[in-house]
Amino acid sequence: MIESREVLVLISLLSVAAAGCDQGVSQAKPFPAKAIKVIVPFAAGGGSDSFARIIQSAVEDEQLLDEKLVIVNVPGAGGTIGSRRVKNARPDGYTVLLLHEGMMTAHYSGRAAYGAEAYEPIAGSGDAAQVIAVAANSSHRDLQDLMTVAADRPDQIVFAANIGAPSHFAGMMLEQTTPEARFRYTQTGGGAKRFAALRGGHVDASAFSIAEYMQFRPAGIRALALLGQERNEELPQLPTAIEQGYDVISQNMQFWWAPRGTSPERLSTLADAIEAAMRTPAVRDQLAQMRIDPHFVRGEDLEREIQTRSCRLAAVAATPTQSLPDFARLTLLIVVGLAVICWLQRRQRAAVPSPVRVTPKILVTSTATLILSTIGYVLLLQATSLGFQLATFAFVVVAGVTLYRADPPLGRTIRSTSAAMSILCLVAIGLSLGVHYLFTQVLVVDLP
Repeated sequence: MIESREVLVLISLLSVAAAGCDQGVSQAKPFPAKAIKVIVPFAAGGGSDSFARIIQSAVEDEQLLDEKLVIVNVPGAGGTIGSRRVKNARPDGYTVLLLHEGMMTAHYSGRAAYGAEAYEPIAGSGDAAQVIAVAANSSHRDLQDLMTVAADRPDQIVFAANIGAPSHFAGMMLEQTTPEARFRYTQTGGGAKRFAALRGGHVDASAFSIAEYMQFRPAGIRALALLGQERNEELPQLPTAIEQGYDVISQNMQFWWAPRGTSPERLSTLADAIEAAMRTPAVRDQLAQMRIDPHFVRGEDLEREIQTRSCRLAAVAATPTQSLPDFARLTLLIVVGLAVICWLQRRQRAAVPSPVRVTPKILVTSTATLILSTIGYVLLLQATSLGFQLATFAFVVVAGVTLYRADPPLGRTIRSTSAAMSILCLVAIGLSLGVHYLFTQVLVVDLP
């Protein structure tokens, strides 16, 4: 029968060898040596997706990188599903995230337990101020009138927002400027849904990007204030909130992020390409049509920009950020502890000869081992940087050993431990490499 010590030694040796080979290959090839995945944590067709594809096209047309950028849309949970995928990705520069202030608002609203500190910032590109708007026939003449009513009659003005997103924080920033002012927020969703609610009379006010406002204005909405540092040249008659006596700035910048630990050299290569793309006439023309300022920051300026915006949002955080227990690590420790207990019990039983037969106890133990190893496998993929191939190899080996021990006829058929291990390792290698190739090359699915 296969000894646990032999399995652990073999897994360790193969893991070290695979890691060494991977490191040698990565050092031999210049970056990038393959396509770079840009995770956009929203559905295709939205503002972030359009921005990403504009940069993607410029990088390809101008040959700013040796390999292409591949846009992967991972919508859901206000952008946190896609951001979590990049946070847990291998820090090799081949998986990056494009996410605006939603990175920070999700953290400060309690929707995500992590924020900008969990990533390496690459660059900030484009900047668009928000607009506070009401229906065209609204009785609110300007921002002061709106805030006066919000203070005199708290919770009476219904403010449409995507809770936890920049539109929500825009309203909270306004509340902070006026004592006793309080809006009643309603979860509405994206810009189109907020416009429909406003136009239909279901809400009283909301925040929109300049591009959204320009699109919806002919259909019947009116702007009260621009939440930028200065007036916009396309809306010269619209005063800023600062001009009206409310110190509120809410501008949305598209930030590019890489997993924590990505090398500075690769971050610089990516930033160079994005900066060069932002300077091209084609990109500037398309951003002008989207009412986005072609602003670009990197390095220390980027760090200051992120810090400034984070502090601004933290000051009006909807809920305090709470530190939750690390359930993934706790579960992994429990799995390891149970595995150690099973190993100790097996060592004790090995000293007592017993006939080889399948018993209910063996079946229960084997089933439990398979379940726990599956849980451990999932946690390894989510909570560590081990990588899909090595984690899958380890999981197949553990599962194979468990099935081998639970099947006495198989044990009598393959009497040589070395033969059994050879077969098992070949199967594990084939599955880990084959499944990885199937998902990444054929199905184009982003794996850990």
